[in-house]
Amino acid sequence: MSAIRVTSVLIPVLVAAAWIALAGPALAQVEAPTAVRFASDLPAWRTVSLGLHRSVGAFRNAFDKAHVAIGDSADEILGRPAFAFAQARQDLDLVVVSVTALGFGEAGAPLADVHARGLALGLALCPEEVGPQLRLQYLHQPVGEFLHVAMKPLRTYGGMPVDFTLANGGAGPALLGGEATPDLVIPGTVRFVFARPYRQFIAAEWFAHERGE
Repeated sequence: MSAIRVTSVLIPVLVAAAWIALAGPALAQVEAPTAVRFASDLPAWRTVSLGLHRSVGAFRNAFDKAHVAIGDSADEILGRPAFAFAQARQDLDLVVVSVTALGFGEAGAPLADVHARGLALGLALCPEEVGPQLRLQYLHQPVGEFLHVAMKPLRTYGGMPVDFTLANGGAGPALLGGEATPDLVIPGTVRFVFARPYRQFIAAEWFAHERGE
């Protein structure tokens, strides 16, 4: 049995729905409008356990059993040789923060700047495994919530950089993949999942390389 697929035709519709949903009053109930100054200002949202599924086949079987839908591009990067699977269990604390709370205006900011601001505050980009693992450990996601995973993008076979979004547009939990070019402007209401620091690395270097800096 194969995982429930969300075709690429539906991805723009779901992403647009996410931005509309996040623009509503619900966001104000979750986060104060004051910009975050330090990582310590953000409470831990939840802890995700990595290393529980150590291959693409294990993840796809788990998605089937949990009735999780997966988008075409998300499924593609999950199956790429570059995707790193933790070979031992590792617990990682996560935080959720909006682009506005990172200090940008309602118009948003380029993805590279969003990532860089999180790193400057003392947060870390998530390992790529956080996307599918968190999807399986956060099955009761509220309807209308879309969470963008702050991560180093992975490229599809066609060369497009893609990252993960956890979504529930009303049809149940889904793991989507979306365009993750450094200059893509993300609206201020979009919320990102960052990790508490877990190892020494500067993933923003990827964006600097892409920009030719």
